[in-house]
Amino acid sequence: MQTKKLCQGVDLRAISNPKFKTNTLSVFFHIPLKRETVTMAALLPSVLKRGCEKYPEFKLMTRHLADLYSAGCGVGVRTKGDGEILYFTMDYIADRYIGENLTAKVTEFLSELIFSPLVQDGGFLPEYVESEKTNLRNAILGLINDKKEYADVKCREAMFGKDGYGMFEAGYAEDLDEITPQKLYAFYQDVIQNAKVDIFVGGTVTETDLACVAEILGEKCSDREASFVPTIWARHDRTEVQQITESMQTAQSKLSIGLKCGVDPTTEEYYALMLGSCIFGGSPFSKLFNNVREKLSLAYYAACRTDRLKSVMMISSGIETGNFQKAYDEILVQLEKMKQGEISQEELEAAKKYLASGLIAMYDNMRVLEDYYLSQAIMGQHQTPEELIKNLSAVTIDRIQAVMKNLQVDTVYFLKGEV
Repeated sequence: MQTKKLCQGVDLRAISNPKFKTNTLSVFFHIPLKRETVTMAALLPSVLKRGCEKYPEFKLMTRHLADLYSAGCGVGVRTKGDGEILYFTMDYIADRYIGENLTAKVTEFLSELIFSPLVQDGGFLPEYVESEKTNLRNAILGLINDKKEYADVKCREAMFGKDGYGMFEAGYAEDLDEITPQKLYAFYQDVIQNAKVDIFVGGTVTETDLACVAEILGEKCSDREASFVPTIWARHDRTEVQQITESMQTAQSKLSIGLKCGVDPTTEEYYALMLGSCIFGGSPFSKLFNNVREKLSLAYYAACRTDRLKSVMMISSGIETGNFQKAYDEILVQLEKMKQGEISQEELEAAKKYLASGLIAMYDNMRVLEDYYLSQAIMGQHQTPEELIKNLSAVTIDRIQAVMKNLQVDTVYFLKGEV
């Protein structure tokens, strides 16, 4: 990844890989996760995509994208630690394959979408705002239909509260009625003027492409006193495990267990945690899969994932209601084995190969590679996937055992199914 500062708080980053015939262009705005703004942040991108000054209707935008050799446009919001990112992305055919400067046209379109919204009476168009509020409300309320995700969101909220990492990135339905076109536009202006901005260009990228993007988007950005949102990585601070049970009419119960890892994501400890997580529950050969699911048949699925920026591990499992205690106890048994260093050399080597394969596969997906380097930038690092693989290869069982001893169960959230 190459980085060029366009102005204070605005960086242009290039990921050149000539194997791709399709380029990507993305603009990311970094803002803190706050209870008072999280719902507006979820609403804003979809309102902007409804229309801008040059293309005031969605159908006109769609028609223009078709003229750009069926370029794709995506908008939305996603979380990164204690911050969230408003993203605006494009996918388009690289210039060399069509013999014209499509990069300029695509960048102009994205610039119009982001920086030239439709404004009326000091706010966004009321009909667009109300329509997207309805869509967002349905999405928020629809979380309950994905019981696994619902349990994980509720567990995370119980761990950290309705602030920062504990919040659902789609926001809260009860906030929507208070959002007016004027209030949303004022929030938009604050983001555009003050948020840390990252512009990514990826694929078959030339210096001409970068200069074009820098010129078009650079003139829309001004200096700002902004940096990446700092994340406070999680340390164990609860005197006893928090246990929450919610009953719901559903055939399969969901068990979500949140652990605080206490690992600085920028240190070598993280490499041991990454491998430990893989061996414990992050792979098809993990201890959770082999024991909780396969050997004892206590779960339909049992797996874990680790959030590097926040230093949190989430264990997710789908179980029969009557198997709650047995499944929970067995999960803790397998965690204790990790803490005691009961890891075979075969498990360690399999985990290293599994993770290395996944990291190398990122080079086949520009969006995944873009997200990887975005996280690297947030952490202040510039490590390539190959360098990460090299660090993983040096991890020993003793190092994994040492880091797994830091893990402490913080919250147990049981979505109890009742038929």
